[in-house]
Amino acid sequence: MKARSAVAGGTIAATAAVLGNALVGKESLAWFRALKAPRGQLPMSGFVAVAALYYMIMGMVLARGIDQRRASTIAWAIAVLIGNEAWNGLLFGRRNPGAAFAGLLAFLLPLGGLQWSVRRDRRSSVVLLPYTVYVLGYDLGWSYRLWRLNPRSGC
Repeated sequence: MKARSAVAGGTIAATAAVLGNALVGKESLAWFRALKAPRGQLPMSGFVAVAALYYMIMGMVLARGIDQRRASTIAWAIAVLIGNEAWNGLLFGRRNPGAAFAGLLAFLLPLGGLQWSVRRDRRSSVVLLPYTVYVLGYDLGWSYRLWRLNPRSGC
């Protein structure tokens, strides 16, 4: 991987992290902690660890897409980053678990598109797959249960 593409991918992912997490202030975290938590919910440190890994994965996938000049991978990766930050806006900005669940359902399209676009790039495919499995295996069920336990918590 070229240094220039690695810097570009990392910069795009880091920018998304900063902008998206600007939506999550202390008041939003206090609101989130006051919600009824689904059984098996990760502790906040678990969510932070997943987020850190996610941004590293996205930086690497983007860098490889840039390096390989794969426009579809770059476009899907940016769509995933935007979708993830939109989800933060729905849950923490709007404080609406129902909208966040619907947003997660919509997020599956760009995530699936990205996973498909890297299918011939073994390294990106293998690196992205655990995050895709996490979203399908944990996030979907957790987000649904969070909404059902807190149906009237939206603004």
